[in-house]
Amino acid sequence: MNLDELKKLTVAELREEAKKLGEVSGVASMKKDDLVQLLSGGEVASASKSGRRGRNARLTRAEYKQKIRALKKDRATAGERMAKSKVEEFNTQLRLYRRRLRRAARHK
Repeated sequence: MNLDELKKLTVAELREEAKKLGEVSGVASMKKDDLVQLLSGGEVASASKSGRRGRNARLTRAEYKQKIRALKKDRATAGERMAKSKVEEFNTQLRLYRRRLRRAARHK
C-alpha cells in the first residue's frame, strides 16, 4: 500500500495490518501516525504504556542533564545581553529540572 491509502485507513485497520507483520511489539498503543510510518516502511520504536507522550512525561536522568546543560548555556547568553527577566525564567526552569533529576535518581 502507498502512503495515501494508509492514511485513509482507520486506526483499527492499521493495527490489523501491523499485526500481520508479526515482529512489531506495542502495536496496540501506537498512534495513527506511528502506524502509518511503520507500514510505509519507516522504523518506529516500539511503544509501551509508559511511552514518552504528553507534556508531563518523565525523562531519563541523562535527558534531564542534557536539558540542564542547554538551559545553562541559554542563561549565560541572556546574562550577557542583560536580559534579567529571561535569566529569571531560565533559573526557574533549571530549578524544576534539577528537582526532577533528583527525583529520578531517587526512584531509579
